[in-house]
Amino acid sequence: MPAGYLALVLHGHLPYVYHPEQSEALEERWLFEALTECYLPLIDVFQALARDSINYRITLSLSPTLITMLTNELLQQRYMEHLNKLLALAGLEEKRLGGDANYGHLPNFYMQKITRARNLYLECGHNPLLPLKQLQRQGYLEIITTCATHGFLPLIRSREGWRGQVKPALDLYTRHFGHPPAGIWLPECGFAPGVDEILAEYGIKYFFVDQHGITNSRPAPYYGIYAPVCTRPGVAVFGRDPESSRQVWDRHAGYPGDPLYREFYRDIGYDLNLDYVGHYLPDGHIRIDTGFKYHRISGPDRQKEPYLPEHALERAVRDAKDFHHRRLEQAQKAGRSMDRIPMITAPYDAELFGHWWYEGPAWLEFLCRETAAGNSLRMVTPGGYLHEYPQSQTVEIPMSSWGAGGYNQYWLNPSTDWIYWHLHRAEDRMSELADLHQVTENPDKRCLNQAARELLLAQSSDWPFIMHSGTTVDYAVKRFKNHIGRFNMLAEMLEKNEVDVETLTEIETRSPFLPDINYQVFRSDTAAAKPKQQPVYRVLILSWEYPPKTVGGLARHVHDLSVALAEAGSQVHVITCPVAKQGVYTLDKGVHVHRIHPNRLTADNFMDWVEQLNNGMLDLSIKMMEVYDKFDLIHAHDWLVGTAAVTISHRCKLPLVATIHATEHGRNRGLHTDLQRHIHQLEGELARQADLVIGCSRYMGHEIATLFDQPADKIRVIPNGVDPDNITTGLGTDSVERQKRKVIVFLGRLVSEKGVHVLISALPAIMEAVGPVKLQVAGKGPYQQELEKLAHSIGVSEQVEFLGFVDDPGRNKLLHQATVAVFPSIYEPFGIVALEAMAAGVPVVVSDTGGLSDVIEHGVDGYLSPPGDIHMLAHYVSEVISNTELARHFVHRARRNIMVKFSWKQIAAATREVYSEAIKKGSLFSE
Repeated sequence: MPAGYLALVLHGHLPYVYHPEQSEALEERWLFEALTECYLPLIDVFQALARDSINYRITLSLSPTLITMLTNELLQQRYMEHLNKLLALAGLEEKRLGGDANYGHLPNFYMQKITRARNLYLECGHNPLLPLKQLQRQGYLEIITTCATHGFLPLIRSREGWRGQVKPALDLYTRHFGHPPAGIWLPECGFAPGVDEILAEYGIKYFFVDQHGITNSRPAPYYGIYAPVCTRPGVAVFGRDPESSRQVWDRHAGYPGDPLYREFYRDIGYDLNLDYVGHYLPDGHIRIDTGFKYHRISGPDRQKEPYLPEHALERAVRDAKDFHHRRLEQAQKAGRSMDRIPMITAPYDAELFGHWWYEGPAWLEFLCRETAAGNSLRMVTPGGYLHEYPQSQTVEIPMSSWGAGGYNQYWLNPSTDWIYWHLHRAEDRMSELADLHQVTENPDKRCLNQAARELLLAQSSDWPFIMHSGTTVDYAVKRFKNHIGRFNMLAEMLEKNEVDVETLTEIETRSPFLPDINYQVFRSDTAAAKPKQQPVYRVLILSWEYPPKTVGGLARHVHDLSVALAEAGSQVHVITCPVAKQGVYTLDKGVHVHRIHPNRLTADNFMDWVEQLNNGMLDLSIKMMEVYDKFDLIHAHDWLVGTAAVTISHRCKLPLVATIHATEHGRNRGLHTDLQRHIHQLEGELARQADLVIGCSRYMGHEIATLFDQPADKIRVIPNGVDPDNITTGLGTDSVERQKRKVIVFLGRLVSEKGVHVLISALPAIMEAVGPVKLQVAGKGPYQQELEKLAHSIGVSEQVEFLGFVDDPGRNKLLHQATVAVFPSIYEPFGIVALEAMAAGVPVVVSDTGGLSDVIEHGVDGYLSPPGDIHMLAHYVSEVISNTELARHFVHRARRNIMVKFSWKQIAAATREVYSEAIKKGSLFSE
């Protein structure tokens, strides 16, 4: 058994450079140099090791842009011309330096190297993928891929954008290799929480992060970076080893800085006269590297010694032995405290080997031979390690990258920040186009696919990297502007329904990239979800409020969900409180509504009343089952009905699903009284007894898990919804007229957690910024008197109007005249009133708390203000009131989100999936 495993990972990537409109493009040399100095020498090494039956394992990541350029016929032709030019230059140099005692050996050395590269290129039919595929079939290589254009995922704002980078990359890999990759290289090792869910969705088994991505995970990994961890969606994560990285990456402290190795920064393209070397340079005068470098590093001085290849190879042998020895010691030390063989993950940019560090391929060959000669340290691929150790610790990985500083700053900084406004706007626009064109034909389909290509090419991390590093900045800026400009042109054609086929064809010829791309990868989550054939159920729903009895958002949620379930075919029965003139039974849009007889609810004490409510629901449910037969499951909404729900579930052996809309702890920001603590216990009992628990937001799901000590896999998050047809406000109202009115609207219960006091306190600053305004507060509650006192004390009582409870028509009328709707909650599990305002075409400003953060995307379809921050709330409300174009943009985006994310049809489908899970869970338990 070895003391440790070594996983070498080489990441091969170049930005997509293809200029058929030019006879010679300077930037195409990036590919030609990489082929000559890196990829062909590496293939040569890999094949030599295989011929000698050396048992090595290396993981190679190939980006879709690199794969595309390697297989492009025009670029293949141009590369052969490039090689022939290099051979001619080598012949010229042999004549020039033939008798030189110091440098005479080097032209012939390069002649042999270039000839070998040319012969290898001819042997593989101009396609380097062919020998790599063969090496993978033989088991020596594990080839994976990266994102479509190497987009830096943490700065791509949406799941749709992540899918757009991942899915086309996997499709292109499969097109060339005949099977999907096992793993993926995240560009720049850039990870953001949620990316792993997308990877799991497409069957990816593993990815890599930098060291701090592992060490900062929660809980702390048992084995540190010496074994993979697993994210909740089930994707393995390998962490970069810093020691092996420093030894190879660092030009000064690492191996590549040794004085015997070739000096990268001295080249005859710069050193010789243009009259002599100009024929081999672009346009005859642009100074660039030719690859003919005659000096070794020597030392820090400008004076460099001649390069001696044989001495450099001797040093590479010693460095390979040293690297092997250090990794073995490292593995032995780590293994003392592990119950598995430690794995050292050593990832590098592939071009380090041969291009930046000329002796790198030779060093790699020597390392493979040294490792294979012994048994203490073995080479492994991530897939191989996961096969041996399929179980890993589950952790939460934080955002990280391997860039300078470890996060975003190399790609987001003062030299690059201007690009992200364009990128994020285009990303939203592409998703919207995909949602609106769910079925389409050519030329619209071609136009949509090309728009997707242009967006992906604009998202390449190479452009901000080059801008920040200050190398070929003009080219990077030009490429970004070209792609984002073409995207906007194509998007405008589609939006106007005026696709210019001639222009489209011209754009397509410039980017023959991702031939199988399907624009629908950018469709939003709910729009992309295909309706599944779901069984229909007989559901018993318990809720203490149901229209027309409406205290908060719960009644409307239960009503709209019940109707949507009934419309989908389920038989839905609701037991609820009595309401005057409603009787004990009504059929409401297909929902059977059963009300407890008023005589059952006579107590004055609140908790006694709750007990009577539950007893009444229990008795009524037993009678109903005699008439309607047994139900498939029970769905309880909030703690007030929990006792009845749990009792019915146990007596009748029915699965129980519980939706907890809010918690007593959250509403009161703690538990301060005996009554609050008692309600908290009842909430916890309902959560524990339920087979599955639904929360209306990620925030609420986390709160349920934390407060009631429930496992995450028991909790499902399903948002509240809204029916736009019920919000009849006259959507044709001129937005300019709305802005002129300067009416601020709040709807909700008047309790402290709704934060109305923050909004009233912000009024003076709002009026200072935009002039006179009117605040209309719709709702009732125990906090109203305090709010009236506050308005009077700060001199705004004339501007604040308390309207009391408003019914649905009153709400619609209020929203119809509103300039902005504001919901400044301190605590808010979801915030359905914000959805209603969005559906009504009213721009919204909400607190960045709880479920409101799931509803609003800051700066896209509304503003998120820090909870309790009077000054920021005043700033955002003033911005919306004073900026008509901004308000119009928020309304446009919000309506689309309502359509695709918060429709009751989607929510009912998600709820039926939870029902299916609960029933399966219950049947397994009963067995």
